[in-house]
Amino acid sequence: MNTTMSKLSVAVRKPVIKIVSKPTPVTYIGPGRAKEAGRLLKMLGAKKTLVITDSFLHQSGLLDGVEESIRSAGVDHVVYDGVQPDPTFAIVAEAKKACSGCDAVVAVGGGSVMDTAKAVAAAVANHTSAEALAGMLKVRRRPLPLIAVPTTAGTGSETTVAAIISDSATHSKKQLLDPKLVPMFAILDPELTVGLPKHTTAHTALDALTHALEAYVAGYADEETDRQARIAVRLIFQYLPKVQEDPTDLEGREALLTASFFAGMAFTRTYVGYVHAFAHTIGGKFGVPHGLANAVLLPHIMRYYLPVSYKRFAELGRMLKLGMPGDSDQIKATRFVKLLYKLNRQMGIPTRFEKFPASAIEEVIDMAFQECHGTYPVPRYFTREHARKLMEAVCAKEEA
Repeated sequence: MNTTMSKLSVAVRKPVIKIVSKPTPVTYIGPGRAKEAGRLLKMLGAKKTLVITDSFLHQSGLLDGVEESIRSAGVDHVVYDGVQPDPTFAIVAEAKKACSGCDAVVAVGGGSVMDTAKAVAAAVANHTSAEALAGMLKVRRRPLPLIAVPTTAGTGSETTVAAIISDSATHSKKQLLDPKLVPMFAILDPELTVGLPKHTTAHTALDALTHALEAYVAGYADEETDRQARIAVRLIFQYLPKVQEDPTDLEGREALLTASFFAGMAFTRTYVGYVHAFAHTIGGKFGVPHGLANAVLLPHIMRYYLPVSYKRFAELGRMLKLGMPGDSDQIKATRFVKLLYKLNRQMGIPTRFEKFPASAIEEVIDMAFQECHGTYPVPRYFTREHARKLMEAVCAKEEA
């Protein structure tokens, strides 16, 4: 799809996107709030619930408080802990089998767990496979009630309309997009994120920052999404360095969860952009974790947007008190983008993808353009030449 047709498609979608209702989950925030899960299930009248997680979290004991709250509420439960990073449709099918006889779902984990749970809750309620629900607005019946308890502060999946599932056959990622996928409840408990490794904390927080920035410069942005994105950006820059210095800082952990939540609220209404399009492709083909892929790409693509986004980035620069009061928008905006590169260095983000060979550049560009063009309301379109230069800058360095 050429640039003209892409812009037309995005413009035609805009009024439809704006009128589609996007619910926000009832949200509980604070240390120890994960133990509310049982009370919420009892309030819903649930008889048996499926708890979806991964094996590491299950074996670590992180679910103990949640499981005890479910038992104390008199609700039966079964645990499915087979979720892997970048979950496939096969994993969703396994979890769906485990959901037999359940009338509610509790998801405890990161973005992969959230996406799996959303797909399972929808597939069970609609008596179909998750593959059949891939695409836009294909969830006809409301999914099983879902309580989302994130253990990372990045994806914002606990408040978004999307679930991203990998297709093993094509090594691509498919999106289920429907407002019905938004969980009924979200619980943001910072105690569950204290044990995260520093690199995971960084990758997930930069994933949330990507959501906020792509929402902020999107053509579908409005006053409400701008407010949400600004809150997320401010909290991440304020608290991520503090949490890296003191991983037990509950105030900081809670702030990062809140930032992820607000960023999720923003981008679920605006869509994302080239960062996600390239990250989805590189992640799907070469097994690069999503947060890391976004982090590597983010500064480069925001720099590409600079010529058409001086005012927008300057607003963020002023919010973060960058430079001097009398600096022009161009100077403020440039300082902000430079800050993104600096943050990556501080967080130890690599500059290249070791598993992404230069020989795959053209295929990656094709797949990313296919995902982005006509769907994502980006502020500036990549030419193929510019995209090739970007990919050459981030792919594995060829040995001499």
